[in-house]
Amino acid sequence: MVQQLGPTRRATLRAAAAAAGLATLGTTSRAEAEDTLQIGCVVPLTGPLSTSGQQYHFSLQMAQDDINAKGGIAGRKLDIVFADTRESNAVAVNAFVKLNTDLKAPFMFLSSYTTQNLATEPEVSKAAIPVAYSGGGDAVQERKNRWMFRIRPNDGIQGQAISQLLLDDLKSKKPAILYIQNDFGQGVANTVEKLCRAAGVDPVGFESYGLNDKDMSAQLLGFKSRSADVVVTVSYGSDGALIVKQVKQLGITTPLIASSGVMVPAALNLLSADELSHLYGMIDAFIDESLQDATGDYARRFHKRFGVKADPYGSCYYDAAWMLKEGMEKAGADPEKLRNWFAQVKDWKGVTRTYTTDQNNNMAHSVAIVKFKPGTTDMAFVRTLAVS
Repeated sequence: MVQQLGPTRRATLRAAAAAAGLATLGTTSRAEAEDTLQIGCVVPLTGPLSTSGQQYHFSLQMAQDDINAKGGIAGRKLDIVFADTRESNAVAVNAFVKLNTDLKAPFMFLSSYTTQNLATEPEVSKAAIPVAYSGGGDAVQERKNRWMFRIRPNDGIQGQAISQLLLDDLKSKKPAILYIQNDFGQGVANTVEKLCRAAGVDPVGFESYGLNDKDMSAQLLGFKSRSADVVVTVSYGSDGALIVKQVKQLGITTPLIASSGVMVPAALNLLSADELSHLYGMIDAFIDESLQDATGDYARRFHKRFGVKADPYGSCYYDAAWMLKEGMEKAGADPEKLRNWFAQVKDWKGVTRTYTTDQNNNMAHSVAIVKFKPGTTDMAFVRTLAVS
């Protein structure tokens, strides 16, 4: 069952939003319809995938209000309508189909989860409208869907960054890899394993776990018994936080490298400075509220409004909303012309990165490596790795 924000639910959320000082989304009346541009977004609002979903849910709320404060899109008020995908591919597909049918929008935002985007991809082709998505799995771009534009780095870039940190910085000779068993996890893990073997380094462990698994101690103890000198975890938010905790509980003191899904604030808030002491992370871009630039301004406003720290899962959706504004004002609402505008984006400056569309409709081409300041839960920037 698709959880779309219907009239009753919207009225409830409208009251709650007003009490909290938040913008209301998807509340357009018929009288306002001609002056309003409704854009759909399918997002995991509940369930285990909501740790990152919360970020782009909030970011799109902020983008909507910022854009409307600047006159909207081509003089029309932007109204973003959300539908909950939960952790289900089938729900994600139904959510997209229903929003596309109801809104008849020229553009939509998809989930940050590769499996949901793969399931939804055939419906995007049928709808023939451009969409922005942020799942990193290479399997999506291999479908060569001309309507789908990726606004986050693909997993191949993340795999290369992990491998570079593992081999060049940490000089690992006996790495171990633990990954979530799906297209995302296996894709990144396979890249890391392949690059390690190409460098003459054979992993001592290559293990998976399921999305709903809560105890990964057997895999981790196996790595420990084989004297792994670095552990790589390719995970999402809540499961990644569990792994970091279990590494500490099991007395594993070797460096731990975590994929970008673990770096979301909702996951890091579950961890102590002690648990983060040996952790390196991959993130799409470094965001810090102390920065005196567009990134810092975005981060400070986000934190003040929503009470949580901003991360790149959200900032790329914020950027994509502003790209949509520019695209529609230059190319109009015709889906084909709008698609062509997105396909030709070059050096478009967002709040955390610059976007350029390549032949596979990938728009982001770098990741940042971070670690944590001793005795704190604050990230320290190591470097950015860009891949052309």
